Amino acid sequence: MGETSCLSKRDGKFVCHAKDPITSGLSLDGFLPPQHFAQTGAEVFSMGAGGSTIALTWHLMQTSRGANRPSKVIVSNRSAGRLEEIERIHRELDLGVPCEYVIAPRPEDNDAVLARLSPGALVINATGLGKDAPGSPLTDAARFPERGIVWDLNYRGELVFLDQARRQAGKCAAVAGRGWLDLLHLRMDTGHRGSVSYRHCVERSGIR
Repeated sequence: MGETSCLSKRDGKFVCHAKDPITSGLSLDGFLPPQHFAQTGAEVFSMGAGGSTIALTWHLMQTSRGANRPSKVIVSNRSAGRLEEIERIHRELDLGVPCEYVIAPRPEDNDAVLARLSPGALVINATGLGKDAPGSPLTDAARFPERGIVWDLNYRGELVFLDQARRQAGKCAAVAGRGWLDLLHLRMDTGHRGSVSYRHCVERSGIR
C-alpha cells in the first residue's frame, strides 16, 4: 500500500505496518449484514482512490469470502493518477471481481454512478471532503440506492456526506457512521485496549 499506519519495535528495530486492510475489514464485517453481497448481488462504490479504498476493496474481494463478495467494485476519483494506481493493484491481485474506474472531477459525476447502483449497494465516502475540506463528493440531488448501506470514513468535521445520507435514511438500510470503528480496531490490534470502549465508538459512529 506504500504507507504506514502503525509502528512496532522488534529485536531493537522499528517495524512499519499497514493495518488498514485488517481494521477496515473488521469494521465492515462488524456492521454489514451476514452474507450481504451473496444475498443482494450488489456493488460497492467507493469515492476516493487512496489507501483506504485499496484496503477496503482488497478485503471485500478476497476469495475466502466465497459468494459474499460484491458483484462489482466501482472506484471514482477526481484525477486519473490514483485511479491508474488502484487499477494496477487490482489487476495484480487478480481476485476475479469486476472493477470499474471513474474519473469524477465534479460531484455530479458521482451522482451519476450512484443512480445506477443496485438495491443494497455499499456506498463509501473515502475522500477527505467533509473533514479535510468542506463539502461532499455528492450533490444534494444525489439519490442513494434502495436498501443501500452508506459509510463515511471521516470521523470529524462537517460530515456533509453523512448528513446527505441521513436525510434519506428511510430509503437506506443503514447509514453506517464515521471512521471511529477503524480507529477502535487499530487500537485493539496494536494492544491499546483500555483507552477506548467499543460502545463509545459505536455511539460516536452513528450506526443504526
